[in-house]
Amino acid sequence: MTGFPLIIIFILAIVLMIVMISKFKIHPFISIMCISLVLGLLAGIPIVDVTLEDGTTKAGIATVIGQGFSGTFTSIGIVIILGALIGSILEKTGAALSLQT
Repeated sequence: MTGFPLIIIFILAIVLMIVMISKFKIHPFISIMCISLVLGLLAGIPIVDVTLEDGTTKAGIATVIGQGFSGTFTSIGIVIILGALIGSILEKTGAALSLQT
């Protein structure tokens, strides 16, 4: 599926994700994963990797989602890790309490 119908389904997926998180109190990670799986299937991404007749491989849903996570992690992961490290150091030393007042 391509074009305008895919854009409409994408917008509906975002609305459904917001409803799942805010109204039904489903954890955001689970909501994002469920919506991305359904949206990927509707967009025509196969469930598993498929080798086409010409020898090229079409990536499956797990591969596409994994590449998205790894791309995000490589660009912002180090910032998240350092932030968590600084936060835990502030908590252990008691400096977080002095920042609060």
